[in-house]
Amino acid sequence: MAALLCDLDDADRQAVALGDFTALTSRGIPEPHYVDAGTGLRGVESATAFPAGIALAASFDEELAHAYGAAVGEEARRAGFTVVLGPTVDLARDPVGGRVGEALGEDPHLAGTLGAAHVRGLQSRHVVAQVKHFVAYNGEKRRTGHGLETERGDSVDVEASRSLLHDVYLRPFEAAVRAGAWSMMGSYNRLGGRYVCESPEMLSLPRRLWGWRGFYCPDFIFAVRDPMKALQAGLDLGALGGDGGRTPDMVASAGPTVLHDAVANVARAMIGAGLVEHPPQPPSQPSSEAHRELAFRAAVGGSVLLRNADGLLPLSPDQRVALIGPSHDGAFLVGGGAASVSLTPERITSPRDAIAARAAGVAVVDGSLGDVPLPTVPASAFTVPDGSGPGVEVDFTDGRTTWREVLPRIDHASDPSDPGAAWPRAWRTLITAAATGEHRLSLTLGGSARVRLDGVEIMAGAREAEQFISGPHYPMQAIVHLSAGAPGLLEIDYEPGPAISIPPMGLGPTLRLGWQQPDGRLEEAQRAAAEADVAVVFVTVAAGEGMDRDGLSLPGDQDDLVRRVAGANPLTLVVLNTPGAVEFDWADEVAAILQVWYPGERYGEALAAMLYGDEEPGGRLPLTFPHRRAHLPGERRAGCAPERVDYDADGGIGYRSPGIAEHGARFPFGHGLGYSPTVVDVDAHTHGDGSVQLGVTVTNAGSRDTTHVVQVYAHLEGEATRELVAFRRVPVAVGSSASTVLTVHPTDLARWNPETGARVPVAGRHSLHVARDSADEGVRVPMTIMG
Repeated sequence: MAALLCDLDDADRQAVALGDFTALTSRGIPEPHYVDAGTGLRGVESATAFPAGIALAASFDEELAHAYGAAVGEEARRAGFTVVLGPTVDLARDPVGGRVGEALGEDPHLAGTLGAAHVRGLQSRHVVAQVKHFVAYNGEKRRTGHGLETERGDSVDVEASRSLLHDVYLRPFEAAVRAGAWSMMGSYNRLGGRYVCESPEMLSLPRRLWGWRGFYCPDFIFAVRDPMKALQAGLDLGALGGDGGRTPDMVASAGPTVLHDAVANVARAMIGAGLVEHPPQPPSQPSSEAHRELAFRAAVGGSVLLRNADGLLPLSPDQRVALIGPSHDGAFLVGGGAASVSLTPERITSPRDAIAARAAGVAVVDGSLGDVPLPTVPASAFTVPDGSGPGVEVDFTDGRTTWREVLPRIDHASDPSDPGAAWPRAWRTLITAAATGEHRLSLTLGGSARVRLDGVEIMAGAREAEQFISGPHYPMQAIVHLSAGAPGLLEIDYEPGPAISIPPMGLGPTLRLGWQQPDGRLEEAQRAAAEADVAVVFVTVAAGEGMDRDGLSLPGDQDDLVRRVAGANPLTLVVLNTPGAVEFDWADEVAAILQVWYPGERYGEALAAMLYGDEEPGGRLPLTFPHRRAHLPGERRAGCAPERVDYDADGGIGYRSPGIAEHGARFPFGHGLGYSPTVVDVDAHTHGDGSVQLGVTVTNAGSRDTTHVVQVYAHLEGEATRELVAFRRVPVAVGSSASTVLTVHPTDLARWNPETGARVPVAGRHSLHVARDSADEGVRVPMTIMG
């Protein structure tokens, strides 16, 4: 390494800093070649679509996380890439965050432990893990700023104390670094007024405190606003390919030390990952039967059985089943944006087909279309506000002047290459339905919009794109009552500001209104449910990069669908095909609830195996399901986020938030049921170093093999809430017991100490709780840490 660096001259170092790696490749060191691969390779034909990161988190399984990372790394190598953009270890601070499904949940210990295992597995295949997004990047609103591309305003500015950063948000990154991660991606957001990618303090922190020697790269396009500041702050590379706005004069004036360190960090990472001894080979088929089997295991291991009243599950093959909702084409297998994976249709068996192959009889009905854009409202439904003729009045502006046009419908796309030339800031029309009843409206957009009907706001939200590269579309949804022949005044206030315009990717400002008129789908679902032995209702929520959800409720008519079906058949199972928590009041009205997240390409087979008892849903919740969205922190106003967000004001996130402490949770963090009950015994011993050894014996008290997930929470003296400090999966065969040992060290009960500049154990009389979830008192074990 030292000889290599001595062999490089100033011109070589400057070229590398500008994104030209010839000086390294000519000396046998492969260059960074990136692929998005949080949950499988994005945009790579035939890659395996693994379950989303949140499903992996729900497994509470380090071995599975290692195998998952190894499979992703192997596929990246086979496809010819050297750097994998993942895993994502951002915490689920805001439950509506669009990328919650891509990451590893709300708890820093869980995310750090599984993220570290993922990194070890991935890099065992001789590729570089670029962990993302460093740091305090926990929502999509205003993540890249606001305004048209030529005058994009600043991104969101996060205020967070150093203690909060170190005790919560930095911990998963530290765990990944200590696991050997060779790269980190700098986030879009500002932190304390300064862009993370331009902050000497933040970029130096992993090197100073954790001994990290890898390289930084910024997120796409908007993470760096001043390339010179970023270079001087320690951002090793300017972009994910190319110079990132750096110029030859800029890098020449940066100084020899800056360039030496940047080149050394990149070269060291490529060498350290084993890419010199194991150089990239010609691309080949990425997926394999073993990887597809792993996708199946991850889908089962990450599915969470939230409710199973009277043992509805597993089902009997002789029961007649009604499948209601998106069980085929409308099912969501992957999220949107960086976490999307190109699906291989011939490898996919839908839930509908997999269950139909097992059940004695199956009735399939739509019930609801799920969270998808609806057909465009036809021009015949619109009349200009004064009633003088057909159409929609639209006020256009180019930022200097405003003029009015009449368009036939609400279906607009700006030129992505020139989004500021003219954009529609206000729409007004009379909308008239042909039938009386509940109408479902959808608005897909790149930008932000507020929609009013007869003066009442019915939708509000923001999206960077109506579909971010690939994956599901991101519609807003509303249900309104319209009377046949009675026009209602529809108004839309729109601005393109949040939209990203990237012509090669087809991204730009758009606005499209769709609807679903009364059609009898809900009534048909009720009839099918009443005639079946068991009703299975599938509900969906679309999310991903470039958007935050508009709330935690199920979009559109899906809550109504569940209630109607449950009213017609008490033996109703709801399958939650969602990226995160959902808010609902019908939990006690249905017999069973199964959370499957975005389960990847083996969704159908995995679901059928769980429903019919071949497999047990193995997951536990890696995030909290609140009674109300207001009980968890985050931005609650629709539309664009404020420019500044105060994380310290949260008082804690997820199961440690004040709202959950006061109101409890619908389903707490760590909750999940198996198909057999278990009994837990704990034998504790304290060692001289202050650590506590917990011998846990789990007895299967049921009639089926099962897995118990031991969870250990620490309650520090003087603090209001507990936090996860250890966990372990314990398989237990029917009629037997199994034991495991977990050790909790004083360092596991640490807090940031500004005087020492490190996280140190907290002296005092604490308690450990060996529990089933975060709300369970469990078995209490005292733990004392001396000062």
